[in-house]
Amino acid sequence: MSVIAAAPAGAANGTRGASLPFVARYSGERLAVGAAAAAVAMLPIAVPQGAANLAPNDLGLALAIGACLFWVGTIGFRCRFPYTIPLALGLLGGTAGALVGPVPVTGLTALIQDVWLIAWCWTVVNVGRSPRNLGILLRTWAYSGICWAILAFVGLATGSTLLTGQVTRQGSRVQITLDDPSYAANYFFISFMIIWATQRPRRRGVRLAAYALLVAGIATTGSNSGLVGLTVGVVIATTLGTYRRFGVVPAITTLAFILVVGSVAASTISLQSIQAKAHDSQFAFVRDGIGRSPQSAGQRQMLLHESIQLYERGNPLGEGPVSTKPRLRKQMVALVKEAHDDYFAALIERGPVGFIGILILVASLLLRSLSTIKTTLATGFSDVVVRPNALAGALAGTLVAMTVYELLHVRHVWALFGVVAAVSIWGRRQ
Repeated sequence: MSVIAAAPAGAANGTRGASLPFVARYSGERLAVGAAAAAVAMLPIAVPQGAANLAPNDLGLALAIGACLFWVGTIGFRCRFPYTIPLALGLLGGTAGALVGPVPVTGLTALIQDVWLIAWCWTVVNVGRSPRNLGILLRTWAYSGICWAILAFVGLATGSTLLTGQVTRQGSRVQITLDDPSYAANYFFISFMIIWATQRPRRRGVRLAAYALLVAGIATTGSNSGLVGLTVGVVIATTLGTYRRFGVVPAITTLAFILVVGSVAASTISLQSIQAKAHDSQFAFVRDGIGRSPQSAGQRQMLLHESIQLYERGNPLGEGPVSTKPRLRKQMVALVKEAHDDYFAALIERGPVGFIGILILVASLLLRSLSTIKTTLATGFSDVVVRPNALAGALAGTLVAMTVYELLHVRHVWALFGVVAAVSIWGRRQ
């Protein structure tokens, strides 16, 4: 979907009149790009949270969205609004569920937050319409991701919980300034893949060190979903990279080899033994990470069972966003938590309409991502996104992580969706 913003009337003749639109466009564009880049760097600053889950990074998002609107209003160009149909279905299903559900006010507030995230996604899409602009955004993400990982380890070395984000209820798990260790793990994972996609930093040795730093950062979060996402992302990116360079047969061979090695490793290595050793490890983040895997798996099975019961007893239209926890509390079940699954949460809270919406969203994301693999990117964009298969890996790993954790209300995930759309819309050779 696209619209053309109205351009201001300029002077009919004269050098001064002809230069005004260019000056306005250039200054407006610089403002939008700078604000969006600042927002990207601020993405992990999600605490402290205020009313309606507003966080410090929302200030960056507000400036970026406002600057983009100013730019669009200054000079006309074709704006694009991807994912319109699935997002509309999600909002429609959420509205219907909220109106009949147990927490209508809270549910409608959550829908306003959804609109906010969609506006942020569309801002990334339209600001990233040129190689220069997209390059600034992605380089900012790559280098700021490295900086956030460094700050996490500085916090660990100095015992600063301000930098590590460690809280009592999460044990020793690092979450930096995000609100959950799994969010931090996903942020580090996407940053890892952005570095792979852009090949920034340019020096191979520095880049390899950055990879190691971010993988270590994921480990300190103790997030099993982060490790699963990393594994899936690397496998998908490697397979698609092989396809992009050598063709279908080598890609299938690569994937088959990876699967065989994985199967052999799974059959020869005792996962229970590893988990038992991790549970007794001298390193706290190992105990609170891999060591708690059996407990996490048990909780997820219990949540799944409770979610199925909620769906069977709920309204066909859904019960509205953020209604899962109040309903579980009312039923006095053993484990009261929000749904640990974006897909099941959509079905329970937004009904069949919202569930269809999220399925279409996933399909649209995958199609857009794969479209950049099959063709050569346009001039300039190919220098920015050197390895588009890594973006596909970032997307695949995140979509898989969403099966065990709710990530659709996290701001950096929608920034990734915006980057995927920007590359597919503006970056493909026409």
